Amino acid sequence: MEREQGDAVATEARRARVAELLERHAPPDWRDRFRADDLIDAVVGTTPLQMFVMAADIRESTTLMKEAVRFELFAKIMDKFVSAVRRGIGTPGGWFDKFTGDGFLAYWVVQQGPDEEAYQRAFVEAAGNLAHTANELVQLFHSRVIEDFRRNSRNLSDGVGLSIGLDAGPGFLVEIAGELTVVGPPVVGAVRMVTAAAGPREVVSNVYLGEHLHDEQDGIYGALGMTATRESRPTKEYPKGQEVYVLAFGEERG
Repeated sequence: MEREQGDAVATEARRARVAELLERHAPPDWRDRFRADDLIDAVVGTTPLQMFVMAADIRESTTLMKEAVRFELFAKIMDKFVSAVRRGIGTPGGWFDKFTGDGFLAYWVVQQGPDEEAYQRAFVEAAGNLAHTANELVQLFHSRVIEDFRRNSRNLSDGVGLSIGLDAGPGFLVEIAGELTVVGPPVVGAVRMVTAAAGPREVVSNVYLGEHLHDEQDGIYGALGMTATRESRPTKEYPKGQEVYVLAFGEERG
């Protein structure tokens, strides 16, 4: 009996710890958007969650930093951008994972609903929010943020810009070094996709998510003005090339 009581106390303490960690990364209204107790239980039990992952890379960020006239201004611009990213991701229910120094990692969580129809609605919504947010962040960087960097740069390479990789699949939320972080295949896939981008401004998706976006580009996601084009790109794992989907929006289409 004492052992069972001790286990129960330890479990509640762990659940309280997970809830505290979730507050640091989750969107402000996460308790309204998600079944909070089920989500906490999934993290405590290391249960896989359906995730949509975004990996972003600021191309030639090291050169950008080296060419800065005032380093403190460079840091201020970067802080302003990352803060805007965090707000932009959180508004449509995204989770900001971490700033990596030359980019960031974020994700959207889809819980199993009361039935398959509810789950599919949540899946479709998350995929659309992911694609839309990726485009918004690329446009923000190239229309406003890069101007701030330009005014503080001795020289500005044409290679500077933001690229984004996307993937979806089962992932896990685990505590590492006192922080809750996302791990699993969709993280690997999103990072691989951002490295597959040919240059700045590109949003590249792995096949599983890309097929879904492509099939619905003129239907559910028609309002996004998005085109998902299948291409072959060489990657470290597949040097001869692997299928990816390059997403274009609005005026970039065609």
